[in-house]
Amino acid sequence: MPFMNHPAQDTQDIPHAPTFEQTRHRFPGALDKVYMDVASRGLILGSARDLAARHLQDRIEGIADKKHYFALVEAARGKFARLIGADADEIAITKNVSEGLNIVAGALAWESGDEVVLCSAVEHPNNIYAWRNLEARGVIVTDLPADGGAFPTAAALEHLSRPGRAPKVMTVSGTSFKPGFRADLEALSRACEQRGTLFVVDAAQSVGIAHLDVAAQPIGALAASTQKGLCALYGMGFLYVRRAWADRMRPQGLARFGVDIVAQHEADYDPGAIRYRDAALRFDLGNYNFLAAALVGESLDLLLSHGTRRIDDYVTGLSRRLADGLQEAGAAVVRHASARPSNIVCVDFRGDARRAAGVLDGLKARKVHATVRGSLLRYSLHLYNNQDDVDAAVAATRAALADTGGHRP
Repeated sequence: MPFMNHPAQDTQDIPHAPTFEQTRHRFPGALDKVYMDVASRGLILGSARDLAARHLQDRIEGIADKKHYFALVEAARGKFARLIGADADEIAITKNVSEGLNIVAGALAWESGDEVVLCSAVEHPNNIYAWRNLEARGVIVTDLPADGGAFPTAAALEHLSRPGRAPKVMTVSGTSFKPGFRADLEALSRACEQRGTLFVVDAAQSVGIAHLDVAAQPIGALAASTQKGLCALYGMGFLYVRRAWADRMRPQGLARFGVDIVAQHEADYDPGAIRYRDAALRFDLGNYNFLAAALVGESLDLLLSHGTRRIDDYVTGLSRRLADGLQEAGAAVVRHASARPSNIVCVDFRGDARRAAGVLDGLKARKVHATVRGSLLRYSLHLYNNQDDVDAAVAATRAALADTGGHRP
């Protein structure tokens, strides 16, 4: 039977469902399947094909206008700033999250004995290696044990409150890539501010989906990329650095776009003393991914039209329904007594990666797209999902569990 996905009927307890049902149709990839893999990469808008074709045709014909290209970049920078509550000059353009994290790590003035606090059990490796690379300089990386799959907020707050030398950096994913719990950014950022500790957020899994407001929370730095919740391409990212932190950082790498000079052209040079551009603009390096900037500009318009509070409420409502339905179907859904849920729902196969992969194959055969990380089966939702997707994913999981040897993982 071909996949059919009609507007959801039972949506009275899902906030803003009718509004998002209209938006869903701007994502053709959401209409012929159940796509629950934004944590790997998000769907992009159907209009992206024509926009990209026009961009490429200008290059083919040799009529590209670089001033227009730069305007696309600045528009995207400004839109992303509005999305997270920042000023535009607090946003640098990067290639990806890991580059953003490494820019921050490289720009701080480190001394032997400085400390970075993290929890490797819930972090993507790229938010570990960027900091462990500093160990050769005498930096101490304190690795806190996880709290049942979540970032250990209580232990981190206790660590910050200890007398003596404060940690230089504390870093955490806004939403972990597995099992998908949210960190308490409010409590952690406030505690870091009180100690003078730079609070760094890996927002790969949260930006564009979860509500983030750096104007309200004293987050020091936040790294994001465009291919997941921002519904655009690989090869572009944004780095937010709060002005008070950025203005005292020295970029490890420097290019013309990061230097403040009186100039008429991007190739102009001033032999005088180097003056870094304000705030995070000093971290821009070289020419940009102009096509990616054009596409993310359009998707940012869509996200801003809804607002991240509304997106967050809607998507979290769907993920709660999914978690409840999967549990009723006999799946071992990863839960936590106190950690906030997110758009990510994981089923734990308790070390049996082969069975997790087998269930994933069963989902794919039923046109449900999720992914496996280790022995966790991960579903991840965005604004283009609806209640019919949830129902279809639960039914497909129930069947795939039965196909692979009974319900209980």
